[in-house]
Amino acid sequence: MKIKHIIILFLSSIFFVGCFNEPVPTPKPKTYFRIDVPMPKYKTFDTLSMPFSFEYPDYGEIERTLTKNPNNNWFNINFKDYGCKLYVTFLPLSKSIRLDTLVNDSYNFTTEHNKFSSGVVEREFSNTDLKVYGCVFEIKGSQVASPYQFYLTDSSRYFLRGALYFDFKPNNDSLSPIIKRVATDIDNMISTFNWK
Repeated sequence: MKIKHIIILFLSSIFFVGCFNEPVPTPKPKTYFRIDVPMPKYKTFDTLSMPFSFEYPDYGEIERTLTKNPNNNWFNINFKDYGCKLYVTFLPLSKSIRLDTLVNDSYNFTTEHNKFSSGVVEREFSNTDLKVYGCVFEIKGSQVASPYQFYLTDSSRYFLRGALYFDFKPNNDSLSPIIKRVATDIDNMISTFNWK
């Protein structure tokens, strides 16, 4: 009988010791895929049909926007490896297309993202030697559809506006490496922008 009690006591002690050594399960934290964004080389956009030039990254592809208007001067820079496009609108100023209206529209387009935004960082840009003036809008927030926008003008004849959009529902926390890379390259585009 003693052997039976010893065996039961031995097995019970193994069971209890085994239960206490097991790690407590904890949920894993939410993570995102690692996104590598290599340093680009820059190409020059310089076409006879447009009165300006600028540098853009080699991972971007220029696409003309097809519309019924033959005088359309809109184009996109497609960053297809990253699933986003920079939509660029170019307008010559006239009596019916006024600079103050276009600047106000740029601010209004930015405020459309306010319900998803946690704030907007606004930076003025000025290159008096090349007569390039404008503003850059960095729209913060994890669900913002267009995290980066800008406009440029010579203040008398031309106006150009750009807005970055992703091809899918945004989650800017996970897209932050891409947004930073593309934003840096848009800043380079702005700093190398030149009216002809």
